[in-house]
Amino acid sequence: MVAETGTLLTFLAALTLLLVTAHTLGIVANRAGFAPVVGELLTGLVLGPAVLGVVAPAVTAVVVPVPDRVAALASLGLVLLLVLAGTEVDVPALRRHVRPTIALAVGASVVPFLLGFGLGWVLPAEYLATPEQRLPFALFLATALSISAVPVAVRVLIDLDAMDRTVGQLTLTAAVVIDAAGWVALTVVSDIARQGRVSLLGVGRTLLVLAVFVALVAVVGPRFVEWLFETVERTDSPVLTGFSAVVVLGFALAGASLALGLEAVLGAFLAGILVRNHLDGETSRVVHLVTLGLFAPLFFATAGLQADLTGLFSLDTLFVGGLTLTVAVLGKVLGVAVGAAFTDLTRDETVCLAIGLNARGAMEIVVAALGLTIGILTPTIYAVIVLVAIVTSVMTPPLLRRALSRLPDDVPSR
Repeated sequence: MVAETGTLLTFLAALTLLLVTAHTLGIVANRAGFAPVVGELLTGLVLGPAVLGVVAPAVTAVVVPVPDRVAALASLGLVLLLVLAGTEVDVPALRRHVRPTIALAVGASVVPFLLGFGLGWVLPAEYLATPEQRLPFALFLATALSISAVPVAVRVLIDLDAMDRTVGQLTLTAAVVIDAAGWVALTVVSDIARQGRVSLLGVGRTLLVLAVFVALVAVVGPRFVEWLFETVERTDSPVLTGFSAVVVLGFALAGASLALGLEAVLGAFLAGILVRNHLDGETSRVVHLVTLGLFAPLFFATAGLQADLTGLFSLDTLFVGGLTLTVAVLGKVLGVAVGAAFTDLTRDETVCLAIGLNARGAMEIVVAALGLTIGILTPTIYAVIVLVAIVTSVMTPPLLRRALSRLPDDVPSR
């Protein structure tokens, strides 16, 4: 009993410390004009060995290493965060802007992917977990740098009252397509990384399972979800609610993805898309509150705790960090420019889109965290990617605000 009490006390202390710090830094970031996720990502860095660990190592010891129970809750935060991201997918909007969306998404994902792969291929071997993992390492880095952050983009566009403008809709729809393609790429890359080599048979199997899973969800999912929410409404029970339906469906599809050898984030994302049109105001509010108030901050905070900042203090690593950031930003800018060349977007609209799609935020952390978990990314490279995610998220609000001010005030979504 004493042992159980001690374990529970450690768990509660870690949970309290992480949440208080994450919410505090999130509020500070929000008041400073940045997305709250920036403050939440900084939580792990502040509480980690490189900062608080220097002046108060006993406090850092509460959360480092991350207690297993906290890590489990953080994993649930990842699933719920992807469910929430899926609810932002507006299928009719995607159809209205299908041509520019596809052009922008292809350019803004392929170009940074290629540049990221090139960077991963030429980085010194000391930044690899093992020299034999050069290919999966380059693929993981490329995937991380090609992602755009839907939650960060949505938050910034709402704050700047730009969601209904053409660039707002295109930023959101392109980011959704980029992320969806990113989860597909992540699934294939993870399979290659676990096998340690490129197996055409293995990749083909993964793509086949992926296609069947997505097709099954697309065909059966809408009918099942409609029946589920009708049951919820007909039952009128305080136990079976819209919120519980969303959570159970998200966990079920995430689990099904894992059972099929895919990534949990894919199933969670699909679950969010399925429930989008069935969320009433109250259910949507509760999903947002629970996800963004409890689980997501834990995921972001623990993601930051895994970043080894001490490894960034050497001159060589600082150079690699600066080079990675440059490749990440340049890849998005060039990619959007290439995609915009096939549309009728103006130069000012293209600039707005390049800035909006440059934010990596949570999505890049998701990719990097998986790479660290399966042993492809070293703690140092993981820390570099975390910093890229933070810096690009910090850059976006002020730059986008300035770029939007150059557009005519009456530019509607067309």
